[in-house]
Amino acid sequence: MSFKQLRKFSKDELLFDEKETRVILKFIFKPADHKLIDSLPINDRLKGFAQGLLVEAIDASYSVGYVKAIFESTANPTKGAMAIIKTFARKAASHWFKHTSVHDLQKVKIFDFIRDRLALAFKSELQLYLVKNENNRAGAFVVYQIPKHGSTKLWV
Repeated sequence: MSFKQLRKFSKDELLFDEKETRVILKFIFKPADHKLIDSLPINDRLKGFAQGLLVEAIDASYSVGYVKAIFESTANPTKGAMAIIKTFARKAASHWFKHTSVHDLQKVKIFDFIRDRLALAFKSELQLYLVKNENNRAGAFVVYQIPKHGSTKLWV
């Protein structure tokens, strides 16, 4: 287990508008959190949080590799999320990632178990956006383990 801090972005580096920020947060977090996400006031700090989660999801998915069985998902829990993610990947700066190359960003993929781990690890941070207004960098302890049972979904 290691402590992960989400990348912090300057105002100029933020790539999502209010609607896209909500879509990305709903992509990462479970439907039970969608009402909370809809109630959050979208500001630059929350946009940075969503963008940081997405960078971590992409980077962690590439660090895991594709040796294990990968299944593409036919379900889309948040309509339009993958279109936004692919647009983001084209605009993202390659230095934001540790394990993802420019070539990888052209065909961005995110494992479902990575999304689940990020949602679990950062759920309390999401809830704190209702009550705190600091410019702290979000961080959480996250362990990415490929599930031993069942299929491994990959968002393409």
